[in-house]
Amino acid sequence: MEKLPEINRIADGVYLINEFDGANCYLAVGCEKALLIDCGTGVCDLNAAVRRVTDLPLTVAATHGHVDHIGGAGQFDGVFVRREDCRALNRIQTAVPLRKLFAATSGGMKQRGAGAKDVRRYPGGARLIPFDGFRADLGGKTVEARHTPGHTRGSVAFVDHEDKIVFSGDNVCDALWLHLPGAASVERWLPSARWLYEMSGRYRVFWGHRTPELDREYIGQVVRWGEEILSSNKRNTRLPRFARWPDRPDGILYRTDNIFDD
Repeated sequence: MEKLPEINRIADGVYLINEFDGANCYLAVGCEKALLIDCGTGVCDLNAAVRRVTDLPLTVAATHGHVDHIGGAGQFDGVFVRREDCRALNRIQTAVPLRKLFAATSGGMKQRGAGAKDVRRYPGGARLIPFDGFRADLGGKTVEARHTPGHTRGSVAFVDHEDKIVFSGDNVCDALWLHLPGAASVERWLPSARWLYEMSGRYRVFWGHRTPELDREYIGQVVRWGEEILSSNKRNTRLPRFARWPDRPDGILYRTDNIFDD
């Protein structure tokens, strides 16, 4: 029998689905419809896991277009992804080889007994549906997306107004990655991080990996690190170089040619 992911309730009608420590996915269930936020790498039957909680009509949307957040898209009719993250670079990340590579190199998955052998194939392929604005009226819950470029240019945060929760993806976290292809500049990311910090005074913040709930003080620390990167540099370098600020494992990893918007 195929393994199913762990499901935990975090609010009334809101659930955390842990894809074997590869990614945290979230399910919001209203009176009429349900919304799944992120669909993991696809190492399990996530659709079956969702159906253990609800049989309501389901919409699936992603915080951003990385393999560990859209890799499982093929088991659903389609996944809504912000337009900037529906490019060829992102569509490749739904392919089996890249999904297997991620699963094989994920230490968290390995510890939970999941790996490349568990990556599911979807004969129909994956359908990414681009959006600019997104709002899901679930019946008693309204969830809308806010564009938060940074970790990717198409990163979004989903805001559940009734439950006072923000699902922030990977845009503010420990060991923040702003160095991968498709990432926005540090300068463009910073307003999104400041917005999240402001929201964290009134809303709980859940992100895409490890310990799911972000502490407000830590969000503020990451914002300050971003401000220090901008204040200590005058311009982008001509050639790319990876840098980390501060020089500690949970610092911001960025490219020196992508600090400022040109």
